[in-house]
Amino acid sequence: MRANYHQNQKPEAALQRAYEFISVGKQRDALQNLYDLIKGRRQKQWSQIHEQIMLKYVELCVSLRNSTVAKDGLYQYKMLTQQVAVKSLETVLSALLTLAEKKTLEAQKSSIEKMEEIDDLDVADMPENLLLSFVSGAVPQDRMDRTVLSPWLRFQWDTYRNCLDLLRNNVYVEQIYHHIARQSFAFCLQYQRRNEFRKLSDMLRLHLTQVQKAQQAQTIPAHAIKLTNIDSLTLMLETRLCQLDTAINMELWQEAYKTAEDLHNLMQIGKDKKIAKPSSYANYYDKIALVFWKGGNNLLHAASLLQKFNIYKDMKKQFTGEEATDQATRVLLATLSIPDGAENPSILSKYLDVEEQHVTNTRILSTLLRMAIIPTRNGILKEIARLNIPEIAAPEVFKLYKCIENDFDPLIIASNVQGMILEIERLGEKLGYEFGQYSSSIKQNVAVKIMKQISSIYESITLEHLSEIIPFYNRMQLEQFLVDICKRHLVFIHIDHRQNCIYFGPEVAILASELENENGNISEVSKIKMHVASFYSILQDIYLEIDQISVKELQEKLARQIKIYLTHKDDDFERILGRRKKIEYYKERIEQMKKEKMLQVQMLANKQEEKRRTEEYKN
Repeated sequence: MRANYHQNQKPEAALQRAYEFISVGKQRDALQNLYDLIKGRRQKQWSQIHEQIMLKYVELCVSLRNSTVAKDGLYQYKMLTQQVAVKSLETVLSALLTLAEKKTLEAQKSSIEKMEEIDDLDVADMPENLLLSFVSGAVPQDRMDRTVLSPWLRFQWDTYRNCLDLLRNNVYVEQIYHHIARQSFAFCLQYQRRNEFRKLSDMLRLHLTQVQKAQQAQTIPAHAIKLTNIDSLTLMLETRLCQLDTAINMELWQEAYKTAEDLHNLMQIGKDKKIAKPSSYANYYDKIALVFWKGGNNLLHAASLLQKFNIYKDMKKQFTGEEATDQATRVLLATLSIPDGAENPSILSKYLDVEEQHVTNTRILSTLLRMAIIPTRNGILKEIARLNIPEIAAPEVFKLYKCIENDFDPLIIASNVQGMILEIERLGEKLGYEFGQYSSSIKQNVAVKIMKQISSIYESITLEHLSEIIPFYNRMQLEQFLVDICKRHLVFIHIDHRQNCIYFGPEVAILASELENENGNISEVSKIKMHVASFYSILQDIYLEIDQISVKELQEKLARQIKIYLTHKDDDFERILGRRKKIEYYKERIEQMKKEKMLQVQMLANKQEEKRRTEEYKN
């Protein structure tokens, strides 16, 4: 801005002059006058008049939508007030944000522009749009309306970002910093600014990294935030919890996971000081359980809810009644939704040779739950049995647990489970919980368990009978389910559509018995397989002894095949050898052609280089 006003004028005179400019409609001159005063070197001691000047200053900045000048003035005012009048700085920042929010709300009411039509607020108007406006002459009304909201959203976003950047790593203003950060989350949620929320999260993560680096410096400034301070860590934890809640509400699951990592790291820093209250940990586990559920990780989802249950149990000596029942019901349903072998790498991981990476990633995720080892389904089942969670849970869920884990009858269990799940869904609607979210996972786990057991008993089964045993799916869904479990190597089957049935092969029974090893049933299944195989061998020997004619015919057929082989083996050998020579010749020919092509390219490059040098000499 122009610096043509007096630098040595008094604050009262500058404010009066600004009012005079405003009265004649010269807002820019009024802002310039106040800007020159704030930037002046004489303003070294704060007084109440400075607050009045800054309030008028930010009002003019909002009216003119000038975030850059606002940032410069606020920086000077922060240097003036951070040690003597922090409350005044908070008042000025609050006034700035309130005015910006008010203008944005007014613009939203008068604009027809939709939130999803506004992309990145850091990107200005596209050149082609501006060119279209100038070429068309009179801008249509709808185009004017559609440009009302975007500038004010951009200004409010710049204001939040500038304020956070201005107040970072400063112990005197950290209360204001965290308050504005939470206001920024509310802004992103209200206007569904997904890109801005990601940038805001990255900014806060960068600020935290800068705080950590400052702790390692030889000389730490007096105003620097110290991570050994309980109040500072508490503010950071509360802000990250608000950030995690906003990410979940906006369904930004990747950002929610990153925020959970930040929360875990802060909790690790302050674990000796016990800054986090048990209720904060419970809130953290509840939110991260939702993140794991949305990510399809049922195992860690159940582990998160189990950790939350343990915290409630430790926090309340008399953890009984409806609250305990509700928490236990969620834990038990989440555990029943875990598929068998969920902790093991997938088949694709084995094929791609990334099993170690899978284990590493799972271990990292487990650390977010403050677990020293990777949880397993069997481990969680043992833990909930130790804590008497099935008995504490709702009777309907306890009945389902016993039906699946204890009284498993593959021919009738699916029908029983379907009725129980309907009761549980009605119970969830009555209590206000989404118990129905576990229905599909529990049904699939029951169906997989049924298929494993009947594959070790039946050699084949009709699709109609299988549909009666597993009534969860229609015909198309049932076939898709069968294909899926084959793809995951849970059961091997062959579907015969002409006979309208499925067959279980010998290798299928072996695989099923191996999978049943986890439940301790392999020995009995293996014994049956061995007896059946031995019985088959004995019957085969008896058959061969009885049917000597067939054996003689087989021997004659084998002798003829050997004779044919001996007659033609030399010709076949020569043919195979000639094919090898032909392949070698083709390979040598291709190599020669490549060399010739490379030589031509090199010669062409040399000619071009020589031509370029000749032209340079001429010039």
